[in-house]
Amino acid sequence: MGSEAGLNQFVKENSRRHLVLRFDDIEKPIVGQKEVTSQHIDQAIAFAKDAERLLVTCRAGQSRSVALAYVLSCQSFGSTLAMGMLNAKRHIPNQLLIREAARILGDPEMENCFQKWRTAHAHLKLSDYYDEINDEVSAFEQTGIVNQISIE
Repeated sequence: MGSEAGLNQFVKENSRRHLVLRFDDIEKPIVGQKEVTSQHIDQAIAFAKDAERLLVTCRAGQSRSVALAYVLSCQSFGSTLAMGMLNAKRHIPNQLLIREAARILGDPEMENCFQKWRTAHAHLKLSDYYDEINDEVSAFEQTGIVNQISIE
């Protein structure tokens, strides 16, 4: 979630447990913005451990949540298989989150695989799909649902 976002009632009422991590979608420090920390990553890994079903989401579902889902998938399935979840027309995984997770976990292959994927898809521009994605997110938010990391 963005650093200012709040948890909605739907999640409180419909999930057995949930974890909300608040940090902004930035890849380098920006005054007034909150970057991902090792504590966020540690909390997410601990929360996801032994989970049978896991939903990881953020406002648009294209950067922070995708990066965290990739990190968690790397833990369970390895980097090569985890890359299969990435969709270059929809996802721009947050590099700072992946870099920080790879450092914390001592797993350089996690970042190396991601960088190879990123290079292979550098010709695609998410901006070509942004209006469509933004419309989807806006319609979703109009239902009253605010995204968060949640498990059912």
